[in-house]
Amino acid sequence: TVSVLNCGSPWWGVVAVLGIMGVPVVLWAVVGSAAVVSGAPARRPWEDAALPVEARVAALLPLLSVEELVAQVRAVNTYTAAALISEFNATSLGVSWIMGDAGIAEVNRAVVANSRWKIPISFYHESLHGGCFGCTIFPMPVMLGSTFNADLVRAVYDAVGNETAASGAQLGFAPVINMFEDPRFGRFHEGFSADPSMTAIFAKAAVEGFQGPAAARHGGGYYPKGRVATLAKHFVGYGGAAGGQNCGPLRASEREVRDFYMAPWRAYVKHGGLGVMPSHQTVLEVPMHANKQMMTDVLRGELGFGPGLAVSDCDDIATLVGYRVATSPADAAAKALNAGVDVDLQCVSATYTLENVEAALQQNLTTLAALRTAAGRVLHFKFATGLFDNPYAPGTPGRVLDPPEFRRLAKKAADEGIVLLKNAGGALPLPVTALGGIKLLGFMASTLANQSYAGPYTSFGAPITTVQKALKDRGLAVPYAVGAAPDAPADPKEIDAAVELAYGDGKASAVVVVLGDSMKSCGEWLDRSSLDLPGGQAALLDALIARRPAAGAPPLILVLMTGRPTTFGPRNAQLAGVDAALWAGRPGEEGGASIVDVLSGAVNPSGKLQASWVKAVGHVGSGAAPLQHQVVGKWSFYAGRTDPSVTKPDPDGRVYANYWNDPAGDAAPLFPFGYGLSYTTFRYADIAASYAPSAAVLTVTFSLTNTGGVEGAEAAQLYVVTPAGSVVARPWKRLAAFGKTVLAPGETQQVTLTAGADELALSGEADVKARVVASGEWQARVGGSSRTDVLVASFVVPS
Repeated sequence: TVSVLNCGSPWWGVVAVLGIMGVPVVLWAVVGSAAVVSGAPARRPWEDAALPVEARVAALLPLLSVEELVAQVRAVNTYTAAALISEFNATSLGVSWIMGDAGIAEVNRAVVANSRWKIPISFYHESLHGGCFGCTIFPMPVMLGSTFNADLVRAVYDAVGNETAASGAQLGFAPVINMFEDPRFGRFHEGFSADPSMTAIFAKAAVEGFQGPAAARHGGGYYPKGRVATLAKHFVGYGGAAGGQNCGPLRASEREVRDFYMAPWRAYVKHGGLGVMPSHQTVLEVPMHANKQMMTDVLRGELGFGPGLAVSDCDDIATLVGYRVATSPADAAAKALNAGVDVDLQCVSATYTLENVEAALQQNLTTLAALRTAAGRVLHFKFATGLFDNPYAPGTPGRVLDPPEFRRLAKKAADEGIVLLKNAGGALPLPVTALGGIKLLGFMASTLANQSYAGPYTSFGAPITTVQKALKDRGLAVPYAVGAAPDAPADPKEIDAAVELAYGDGKASAVVVVLGDSMKSCGEWLDRSSLDLPGGQAALLDALIARRPAAGAPPLILVLMTGRPTTFGPRNAQLAGVDAALWAGRPGEEGGASIVDVLSGAVNPSGKLQASWVKAVGHVGSGAAPLQHQVVGKWSFYAGRTDPSVTKPDPDGRVYANYWNDPAGDAAPLFPFGYGLSYTTFRYADIAASYAPSAAVLTVTFSLTNTGGVEGAEAAQLYVVTPAGSVVARPWKRLAAFGKTVLAPGETQQVTLTAGADELALSGEADVKARVVASGEWQARVGGSSRTDVLVASFVVPS
């Protein structure tokens, strides 16, 4: 039997043993452009869906010309369907994006019909928390993180992937698995958490949601049908940018990069993530888009990413010239190819062009092998995701976007993500009979803030339920005033009108003021040097507090819809002046309904903070933010000192240094990581910890009791303290696991949390590349936040 390769141009009969991506493959070729078997056109090897992915890549890749190879390593996102067909129907293209999804099938019909090798174009979506135009808009990752519920996050990304696939795309630009440490960073709301273990757990959940739990490892064949491949952002350390500024350098040692910043990427690659986007900045002093050590040696070699797809961030290969590490666009293209960046995402500047790549080859700046390797990974992705076998799929015909079951899921995610920050005197929940007497204030309560409910990096079109709409849906047309906006200075007349509405007739059952930041004050390239409420909102809140009636004042309830932590003025006076405060983040399309349900008690809040909140912006980086529990034990110097002007002890025995000139006082966080109140209370008891050396698994059990009068869910957190004695200063304690338990009033459950080597190991003392679970006596600490881990048990890891 002879396998026939119909090449479209004369070929000598050969048998070539290829080593594409380390897999030997036999390629059969015969003379002639119209070879047939039994009179029918022969199926070319790469068209045979029964062959392994690697075999199909190996059959097709050597046939591509330099121009065709360059076409495969380009991605464009500024095209209409007509423009794509006009420019690329003869050469094809690697990856693209079309506004509104219109014409995806038509583009690939033209490309397959007119290009020599009939290679379809892959399409992507920004799928951070919603998958296509008109699709369901889920809460942003910062709020998904505050759910402390990995199963829920997995379900959310299953839905996001479903709608991304329905649009006709094969690739979702998500999840973002950076830990945004500095709350001044405008993209803070894009990450799940500032904690590496939590982010790693959610990275796994997102991959399984998008790609399915049975998704094959890289090189292992085809991904499940109907699933979308992930492209995680931004490898590595992007959230640690200096000064909380976009593109700022990561100033961290190799040990810190490996122990802290790489933790989510280990989980992502281990569980089958197919794509990676490098970060904007320098890591270990080298721009990531030219960083062979990180992109190839570490990512592909150590982590096992293998032939996974690396797509540049927008125009970041071109910026290598601006970094002065490349002398020309051709040099930039060569450095990126040599580093292991497969695809150039061209938003404004195109660096992987035929002109630049040919110049780089002629000048011996890169090699044809490097170009083929990059293009081969693009082909691998296209075969693995089934694009070659179904190139015209326009998505799901007659698909219903934003179906009721997805809106219910979005509502559940917002319900579980809202964090109750303060509840003095049980001001919340409001009695159901009091809802109609609410006076509603604030820009964020109405349709003026639709984009703030939705957040960036999703596609608008689905209806948004604001707080005002949610009340109207319940038949409650409550009085409303804007008062102040996040993007405009304070207007005394507007503030006076809002205060008059709140207190003027003395009839309010409660004053609910909904404040926050907008898409103009929190987002990409919207880094801030202040964490106070933007625009005129701080002045509005100050006026509501200062002019509150001395007697008979209604409860003043603050709802914060912010993408980052907030500060509350000198000595936190604004927080002290309200009766209750909720953080509702970026709650998605059903956010208003969730906020009203929490206010009324229909939903008992169970969210916990995924990062610590500072008392003042000057405390950022002090150990108060983002993770005071992760700080290396540098405060031990103060442990024996008692001068209150210098130090303040923490409940778990740590000590925080004060800022002598700071009215906010000590640098302990205002709200610690893992903090969140409930309308009920919980008791932790009876901890036991055991370690299984053969499996390197820690198992911790304890009892959890609902000691209040209403049903509630508690997100219990397990922290570990490594043995003392390492020559390397280790973090004070680290989050290792968490789990959410729903309990009826008076109910007790036994809870088990486990942590394996992925959570326990750190880099070795002598070999920073080694992952070592330190021998000796450890502590397991369990509680409801990083500062209330009230249960402590010891366990021993044998040497």
